[in-house]
Amino acid sequence: MLLALLLLAPEELRYCHSAADVPRTVSGVIVRSASIRAAFRRDHPCPVTGLMVGACPGWSVDHVIPLVCGGCDVESNMQWLPITIKSCAGTECKDRWEQRVYCR
Repeated sequence: MLLALLLLAPEELRYCHSAADVPRTVSGVIVRSASIRAAFRRDHPCPVTGLMVGACPGWSVDHVIPLVCGGCDVESNMQWLPITIKSCAGTECKDRWEQRVYCR
């Protein structure tokens, strides 16, 4: 039982809000922090170029637990993801799949 709780703890810490309380701008766009994204890039350089700034061809920064589902806009909730998966260009749209899995 304790092992199960320890395994779940990191993922659960990535939730910051209920889906209804996700911070948004007046126009309804989800609020994201450029400084947190920059910190992620400093600690996790582009998988292709190895650079911490500039373009990262074919890759995009993604939130593991989607912000729309209450995920935190924090470095520990970010990952590099190939654009073909992130942009729904593949056989399954990752964002729709995530919402079915993570939105409660």
